[in-house]
Order: sequence, then C-alpha cells, then structure tokens
Amino acid sequence: MKRVLVVLVSLSVIVGFFSLKPEIGTPALAPSITVIDEIIQQVNEENLRAHICYLQSRDGGEFCNTEGSRWACDGAAIDRALEYAQQHFEKLGLKAERVPFSLYCRVGLSHNIEAILPGTESQQSVLITAHLDSTTFSISSGGMAPGADDNASGSSAVLEAARILSQYKFKHTIRFVLFTGEEQGLIGSRAYAGKLASEGVQILGVFNMDMIGYDSDSNGAFEIHAGTREGSVKLADLLVQTLTAYEIKLAPEVLEVGATGRSDHASFWNRGYPAVLVIEDSEYGETDDFNPYYHSTADTLDKLDLSYAKRIAQAVIGAAAQLAEPVQQKSFN
Repeated sequence: MKRVLVVLVSLSVIVGFFSLKPEIGTPALAPSITVIDEIIQQVNEENLRAHICYLQSRDGGEFCNTEGSRWACDGAAIDRALEYAQQHFEKLGLKAERVPFSLYCRVGLSHNIEAILPGTESQQSVLITAHLDSTTFSISSGGMAPGADDNASGSSAVLEAARILSQYKFKHTIRFVLFTGEEQGLIGSRAYAGKLASEGVQILGVFNMDMIGYDSDSNGAFEIHAGTREGSVKLADLLVQTLTAYEIKLAPEVLEVGATGRSDHASFWNRGYPAVLVIEDSEYGETDDFNPYYHSTADTLDKLDLSYAKRIAQAVIGAAAQLAEPVQQKSFN
C-alpha cells in the first residue's frame, strides 16, 4: 500500500534523531545541525534557472531560447550538454569523468558524466543523480526537445549540489552523476550501476531526481518512490525528517508498494542498492498534478515553479549531506 507521511514531528523526536549515529543503510539526521542548515540555505534559485536555460537552449540562439535538444541518439546534442556539465564540475575542483556505455541508436560510445568528492575516511558512496537527456514523442535528429522539466530540472539540482557540497569535507564519498540514455530505457544508469557493482563499490544511498519543477497548484506536493526494501525506505524517511527539521515547506508522499521503476533509481534497485526517486506530484501518487507538457517541445522553463524546485533540491542536498556525514565546515582547498 502507499504510505503518505505527514510532516509533523515533535521536538523530542527530532532531538532523538540528532543523537543517532548513521550506519550503512541506516540514515539518521547528522549531529551538526548548523552545517546542514548552512548547506541547505545555499541552494540558489537563480543558479537552477541558469542551468535550465542553458540545457534547454540551442547553440547560437538568443539567451534562454527553447529550441535545444539533449536527445541521447543525437551525438552532437547530448555531447554539448555533457561538456557543459563536465566544465561545471571541473571548475569546482572536482575530478569529472565521462563513463562510456553503448547505446543502440548512436554510432560510437555514449557517456554518463560522474564527478567525485572523496570521503575523508571512507569510499562508501552517497550518490546524487539525475538524467541529462531529453526527448519528445516525435523526436528525430536535429529536432527540438528542450526538456526543461524532464530533466533539466533534476540535472540543475545535481549541478547545484556539486557547487555547494564541494566546499565541504565529508566522511563518505559523494558522487554527482548525470546519466544519458534514460529515455531509451535507463540504459546509461544500468551500465553505470553494473560498473559500480563489478568494482565492489559500497553505496550508502542513491538520491535520484527526475522532474522536480512543475507544481501548477502550488501545494508543494511531491513523491518519494522508495519501494519496499528497508534501505530505500530509510532514505525516504531521512528526506522526510530533513523537511521537518529544517522547515522546508513541501508535502511529501512516500510510495513503497506501487512505487514506479520508470527512472534511473531502478537500475540501483536491480543491483540491491538503496535508492529513491524524487519526483513532482505525478499520476503514481494519491493526487495528480503531472506536467502536461511531458515529452513535448512545450516542456520549457516558463512552465516551471523554481521556488518549488529549489525546495526539493534543498531536501535532497540536505539529506545527502547528512548521510555522507560532514566532518568539516567550508573547505577552501
């Protein structure tokens, strides 16, 4: 059954969470309330806007045009977006790498992009992810697929997470990952999750954002798809605790039975890793405010509520930071 969680927690319960020490698969609110609040408050709506503007745009057009594409079968289109993300990560001092895989509709190799913030004590990893590619129902090479909500919105939050969290040191490693080939059947994330599994990488949790910008009724409702595995449910609980403790005004619905597998988090579920999908109010939940411009050339920035996207980004970044365990305030290395 679906589990709807109301974000009302007594002060005593919150204090109790602060006293817990996280273990693998058992997230709890980090003891350093101040540093987490500092991290959350740095999420910048204008940065999200700038990233979405670039990603939905066509080269050579006016600023923030809506004629671009990131269709993964169109090498020139998706590679432009990958280059943008790589330059962003590298300017932050992060080691960024394009991770190759094969995509049936593209000649040569396709790539995901990964940036790593090494942990001070542990290579156990916390992942903040989204898919970078876009599509429409009638896409062809050279066609338009601005994909502002699906999924420049989630990608912009990953880029913003990297900007903020790269200023700090954490006990555990944080991986910022943008997948391609999602619209062709989660192909990029499936290859990436398989690579981590073959390397024996321990994953504490995956926070995947896919469509976080559409809120036409302005009620702040969004969904956390956790499935039924204990580790994933605990990640959902951590997100809800974060909303409460840091007074982020959103209305979450946690889906266990009935959670969808139609995004990149499912590639990690299939490998036994704890993962959640964070998505706007969709047809999967108790209510439905799904973006009617989905997979169309009208999926553009002007349809989005960036205050809503900012709050979702704050929740994910705050939860991921707690799971990774900050050990030092701002690092200026």
